[in-house]
Amino acid sequence: MKIMNYEEFKLELEKELPKASKNELAGLEISFSKLVRTNRMMDGIKISRKGEDKGIVINIQQLYEIYLPYYDFPYTLDTIIKQVKAYFLHEDRREKEEKLSKETAKVFIQLVNMEESKEMLQHVPHRQFLDLAIIYRIVREETDQGFETGIVNNELMEALDWSEKDLYLKAMSQHIMKTKITLLDDVTCELLLKAGAPREFVDIMYPPEAESHPVYMLTNENMLFGANEILYTENLWKLSNKLHSDLYIIPSSIHECIVLPDDCSIHDVKEMLGAANDIIVSESNQLSYNIYHYERKTGNIKIVEKENR
Repeated sequence: MKIMNYEEFKLELEKELPKASKNELAGLEISFSKLVRTNRMMDGIKISRKGEDKGIVINIQQLYEIYLPYYDFPYTLDTIIKQVKAYFLHEDRREKEEKLSKETAKVFIQLVNMEESKEMLQHVPHRQFLDLAIIYRIVREETDQGFETGIVNNELMEALDWSEKDLYLKAMSQHIMKTKITLLDDVTCELLLKAGAPREFVDIMYPPEAESHPVYMLTNENMLFGANEILYTENLWKLSNKLHSDLYIIPSSIHECIVLPDDCSIHDVKEMLGAANDIIVSESNQLSYNIYHYERKTGNIKIVEKENR
């Protein structure tokens, strides 16, 4: 391994950075020059989009200090590429947010665990729902493949002259992703068929006539942050009337809830939630360890443990 002094390091950067970043930073221009910073000159790298003056400036002396402890030049190149990509990702998001307006912006709700999200909730508008917090996501860009979203923080809320109440009312009224309620066995069958399982095998494993205790998945057509569908209580009212029963709600993940009649054992329902959290759902997608109960007579949702006290 060759140990480079500062001047050799600069020359190596000028030669190798354009090669290393050819694919990762396509469409960007890289220039090396002396730059004035706080009344002094520094060796710098400026990386900008073609035809644009604004970009990221990186101090080569600081890069050399990253290189020095282990003399790992490939690691230094990788550090530059990651820093540049993070900068332009942030800039792209900021520019998209600047184009948003209070009137045209699309907003929807995400549910998160109140206790587990305490630190984040200090920085975002929210309100409590049971043991959860309602936070808000805004659609930055829509494409044929879907849409790009981001969490609304306090700064963005102020920039768009919103209040938390504005966000709540807008998200509830827009309801931009359509509700999807499906028998859980149907969801499982669909996934097995998509994975290539023979229809005969699926029919044996999940015969349609075997469903004595119907279990439903409540989500949205995108299956994205679909647990928020329990806020639209008309979904639960329709399902409870169809089943002639109050409902247990299992908050199985941030993307969906499991709903079933409340004439089954609460012990079995809790086991289902425990299995979802401990085995199936990744930690980042977990929502709650509590079971909820929907009473069709009142339209209220309560935490089962609190009901039983």
